[in-house]
Amino acid sequence: MTTTIIPRAPYASTIVVLGDNDTAMSAEATVLKTKRRDSVIHYEQPISRQRVYPPIRFHSLKTQWEAETAILSSITEIVTHPAYQQIIGMGRVATPLILAEMKKKPGHWFWALKSITGEDPVLPEQKGKIKEMTEAWLRWGREQGILYE
Repeated sequence: MTTTIIPRAPYASTIVVLGDNDTAMSAEATVLKTKRRDSVIHYEQPISRQRVYPPIRFHSLKTQWEAETAILSSITEIVTHPAYQQIIGMGRVATPLILAEMKKKPGHWFWALKSITGEDPVLPEQKGKIKEMTEAWLRWGREQGILYE
């Protein structure tokens, strides 16, 4: 698309956007065309396939996971919850988000971190000690340049 300024009066101008096939479109028509395209994408493409800003997706899934697993005592049920699995499915982009979350509030993120990174900085004597396991992962994050103070 090309933007051309067509004079209307000595001190006024109208912006005309040349669209497909050099069809003249006003700025308003261009906005409407863009909004229509976005709404078609919204209704025709499943939300799971739409690109979502990773921090928003992460926090949405985290909130769902926390709400739906709050009363569970089984670690297996907690980490196999669909929202938790989708966080793992986000891949490496989720790692700094998980570490930042752990820095604020320790939680059952160890399985996800190990699945995503293929690493396990937790020493055998730290296993089962949430605070020490969290510190091991946070230290690892700083060493990798993923987590900043």
